[in-house]
Amino acid sequence: MQRREMTNYWTDLGKIGYSDALNLQYKLVKARKDNQIPDTVLFLEHYNVYTIGRKSDPSNYSNVDVIKTDRGGDVTYHGEGQLVTYFIFDVRINGKKEVRKLLENIEESYIDVLKSYGYRAMLYGEPGIWIDDMGEKRKVASLGMAVDDYVSYHGMALNISPSVLKGFSLINPCGMNNNVISYVDIPREKAIKSLVNEFSMHFGRFTEVKNKNMLRIPF
Repeated sequence: MQRREMTNYWTDLGKIGYSDALNLQYKLVKARKDNQIPDTVLFLEHYNVYTIGRKSDPSNYSNVDVIKTDRGGDVTYHGEGQLVTYFIFDVRINGKKEVRKLLENIEESYIDVLKSYGYRAMLYGEPGIWIDDMGEKRKVASLGMAVDDYVSYHGMALNISPSVLKGFSLINPCGMNNNVISYVDIPREKAIKSLVNEFSMHFGRFTEVKNKNMLRIPF
């Protein structure tokens, strides 16, 4: 995806409920379409919740209550110990929708960040980011996105603490055995800083938004 001349935004929302975050994304998607905001990255953590995407199999989450969403994918878990990143981006390049290119740049950003911390990160089968853990492939980040016309939302969830493992143990995430789920040991603030730096390599310069009114949305 081409680098852009305008400054993009990023902000850290801290801990926020899933439904509140989803409603916020809908508002930001509209604001992006109206050119009220530039491409915007949201970092956050959710209260413990299970969500399902457009391609879900009930046998993968028979033990838990779920929230149905409009993202891609099957069932997943969000909760303590995850760094969730949502991308409110115009996916067009020279007037053409380039969703695959957006996903590739996001995936590459995460892989490069994890490699900078010493992890052997890669793509491996199912969407998301995997690491090689002593010869075993473990999934440490889940990817699920949606596009409204030409603006993306939803995104990537990176496991940065062992506390996520209990949540995943009750489901078959994305239809897989839950023992493939793992985590990386990277402090949250360092992960955010590293990701912002990496995103800037693909999408252009980012400015932190501390005054949420700059996003024209009441938080």
